[in-house]
Amino acid sequence: MGETSTLNELTNQNEVMKESVKENLEADELIFYHSLRPQLDLLQKNPQLQTISNILDYSKGLR
Repeated sequence: MGETSTLNELTNQNEVMKESVKENLEADELIFYHSLRPQLDLLQKNPQLQTISNILDYSKGLR
């Protein structure tokens, strides 16, 4: 029983920390994020279905 309650307490603390981090972003962090955002958007790709199929076939061949 002690292990379960300890695990629940740790999980709950992690959830609380995630929420507090999101709420407590400093101005510098927001400026940094917004300066990187256009560059991160450029990294997004929309590969063709054939490309995905080729990658999957290649990875299956490595097994």
